[in-house]
Amino acid sequence: MEVKEFNRAVRFWSKGTLRKIRNEVLRMVLNVGPGYENQFADTKQYSGEINRIRFGFPYYMVFVHKGAGRGYGGKKARLDKKTYAYVKNRRQDSLRMMGTGRRIAKLWFNPVIEAQLPELASLITDYKGSKAIDIIQQAFNKLKID
Repeated sequence: MEVKEFNRAVRFWSKGTLRKIRNEVLRMVLNVGPGYENQFADTKQYSGEINRIRFGFPYYMVFVHKGAGRGYGGKKARLDKKTYAYVKNRRQDSLRMMGTGRRIAKLWFNPVIEAQLPELASLITDYKGSKAIDIIQQAFNKLKID
């Protein structure tokens, strides 16, 4: 597999994965909004090969994924000023309220990525495996006795 083919396959994988992530978000919501529209997938290259895949989405979608809400324990009681930093102290009675809210975690990101990772792994092993075989064959061609 050549570098161009590998890059094309990885870009195709990232766009397909992004489409599945968006479909998962659509399955959970009533209306399309910024949580759906502002998602993107990006790739970075080093020496001509893609070495990084990045998925982006609005920060509040993490709260949806974790089931976090506002006002369910762990509120700040006061701030103590120290020499170099502010230390946050929390009330003990509010700490035991953490995780008792009514919001349920809606897993929309991790299950899709976990389902798609074997396909990406096979792409990488095909590319890197053929590259390793080519290097080994070149080394053995130098060692042959004619």
